Amino acid sequence: MSMHEFEDLVETSIRCLDQAGQHDSMELRTLFYNLYQFQEAWDTGFTHLRVLDILLKHKFVYQFEPTQHPDYSAHQAFFDNVRDFTFVGLHPEQRWNGDTNPTAGYIDPPYLYCDAGSPLWQQFVTSGVLTGDDAIPPAKLDMADLAKEVVVAGRAQNNRELISLWYTALGVDLWSFRAEDALDAAKSNRSIIAIREIAMETKALDIDPGYGLLQQPPPDAVKGYPFLSWWFQRRPRKGWVGSSFLKRIFR
Repeated sequence: MSMHEFEDLVETSIRCLDQAGQHDSMELRTLFYNLYQFQEAWDTGFTHLRVLDILLKHKFVYQFEPTQHPDYSAHQAFFDNVRDFTFVGLHPEQRWNGDTNPTAGYIDPPYLYCDAGSPLWQQFVTSGVLTGDDAIPPAKLDMADLAKEVVVAGRAQNNRELISLWYTALGVDLWSFRAEDALDAAKSNRSIIAIREIAMETKALDIDPGYGLLQQPPPDAVKGYPFLSWWFQRRPRKGWVGSSFLKRIFR
């Protein structure tokens, strides 16, 4: 079952970043790339179409006619017969394989799309269709730096719900994917310090708009987990799905 809480968080974050007006399009392009990398780390679905207008505006997603695909002539029958939303592999008519035939782009008739940094985007760069800034791959950001940018945008729009959600999401993500020594080092990370300060300043931690794994845990659910106890030290919340959460996610 898809983790809709992460899908919704990414969608809301993209809308917030776009509306905040604090970054130029190239910066937003990088942030969007990293938001979707974060989303894909969890059991989530494809949600680009929810905010496609924003993704196109800031050139994270590129739109083409299917006839512009670099291999159109070799796979004309395939492209001409697409009637519904379809993922397009690096080798369009072969079965998907994460190593040898990853998803390169997608068709939502009547257009073909690709994300910046994707295999199809790279084909358009190599062929000279995309040049200049469009040919620059998005940079990989540290998770804490990514979260800080969204939280700062949330503060600018008085969006306490988004700040609260990202505070929980970052704690969950750090614990799930970082080694113990890295968790100790994270406590002095400048972005994490900034996020905690903003959360306190806005009193975003006094509300809990999350659901699923983004619902704040009560203290007894994180007892015995030093980093989580430190991170969620102000979270008295009853009825949280903490026990199953810990069994599935925490080591």
